[in-house]
Amino acid sequence: MPDISSYKINSTPEGSDILIGTDVSNGQTKNFSVQSLSVAAVNNFLKHTTWQFVTLDPDPDPRPEGSISFENYGGQSTSWSDITSLYINTTMPSTSPAALAYLQRLVGSTIIIQDTRSLSRFGVYRLDSLTQVSGSVYNMGLTYVDGSATIQALQYYKITLDDIENSDAFFEYVQGVPSAQWNIVHNLNKFPSITVVDTANTTVIGSYEYTSLDTVTLNFSAPFAGKAYLN
Repeated sequence: MPDISSYKINSTPEGSDILIGTDVSNGQTKNFSVQSLSVAAVNNFLKHTTWQFVTLDPDPDPRPEGSISFENYGGQSTSWSDITSLYINTTMPSTSPAALAYLQRLVGSTIIIQDTRSLSRFGVYRLDSLTQVSGSVYNMGLTYVDGSATIQALQYYKITLDDIENSDAFFEYVQGVPSAQWNIVHNLNKFPSITVVDTANTTVIGSYEYTSLDTVTLNFSAPFAGKAYLN
């Protein structure tokens, strides 16, 4: 048999090309396709950086590391619009660090839960809350925004900010009738910065009470008309 270094190097292998390797479980020599090795490498990466959707029955206990599931599991082919909460194990497999800090940073923002193998399969939600269930398992409270296709079991899903929904939204409020209190519904889903001017475009200072992520009350020492700019 010729020395392996004498073989021509193929710099553009096909998925169906065959490689020779060793099965570590029994030491036997085996053939492996380039495609199968590629899939194994991608799956190994994804399980450390994304979550696998589990719909097993009976329920696995404890919930697998790096998994997303419904409270009572199940749910294959569930429509994204029917989802209001999901259980997520924030501990990732092997030596990867826990993802809790990352998810906590997303609370209050609009997120995308995206199938890593299909751009057409995703759900867009506002992540309203992240509540500990037990240990590293948390319940994500979700408000549906948009979506395409349905949940597929054992697929890997990444969770990221939605750049479109989380863009620097702006709201202009007009107070036509003079008033010392302005009640503003802005629907920006945040506590915005506020600039107020009167009808002469002179800046007016007052006190602000953020009554929710979408509403704010402005109080002034005297009634006047003008505009408020929120972003």
